[in-house]
Amino acid sequence: MSNIKKKLEKPQYGWYVKNLVFGFTFVGLIGIALIIISLYRIGVWQVILFLGGIILIIIFLWPGIGLAMMNIILDSKDEDITESFTAINENQNSKILDIGCGTGRTSLKVAKMLKNGGYLYGIDIYSKMAISGNDLETVQHNAELEGVAEKTSFKFGSATEIPFDDESFDIVNVSSVLHEIHEKGGQMKALNEIYRVLKPGGTAYIGEWNRYSFPLILYSGVFCIVFKPKQYWKKILEKSKLKLKEMENQGGYILFTVQKYKVSPVL
Repeated sequence: MSNIKKKLEKPQYGWYVKNLVFGFTFVGLIGIALIIISLYRIGVWQVILFLGGIILIIIFLWPGIGLAMMNIILDSKDEDITESFTAINENQNSKILDIGCGTGRTSLKVAKMLKNGGYLYGIDIYSKMAISGNDLETVQHNAELEGVAEKTSFKFGSATEIPFDDESFDIVNVSSVLHEIHEKGGQMKALNEIYRVLKPGGTAYIGEWNRYSFPLILYSGVFCIVFKPKQYWKKILEKSKLKLKEMENQGGYILFTVQKYKVSPVL
């Protein structure tokens, strides 16, 4: 690819749950149609059609439009949680792991912060159900377009079986990934894996949406139930081997800063 073409081409980060957005919106529009039809009916059918339409709008159209707006905002604004990743500046040659890197929306911002030999590794199961266009080739191409290909590499891997040796990383980032782990004990297994690959004194940033936050409810409607409450994550982190250092609310998105002890604590 020529340098001119690279400058003109923009990275493609894809939409979150794109198929669900279109599916929910389509079903929700059926709800609007039912309400319109109910206006031309009388009696019990008018009530059934009207209430059915309201239900479809609440359950499907609300999150369909809300998630579409979330994606539009992400594409148009430079929202950056990496401003809170202070550990990167404290250690300029950081070796970083981004778990669930997807198409690189966050990973590549982190990579741009790295100096003096810093390097970022990203892993993902690369499911296109969660992010449209999510595959290994996409994130590698985005890294080239963002000018950070020389200090990044990406591979297949999961949070519960991280494909790296013990104590490999100074920093680990996990953005809205743990709630996707549904196997029994899987979330704690992932936290144990994060602990394993962190160097002593290393820092992990774990971000999750708070189920009861207004922004999440506004975006996803009744489907906010998919996420966990803030206190759930606080308790599970306190039960892990990691030390909880800080909990930051970023508009309903909670960023937990945890650390691996430099020396194992005395029990």
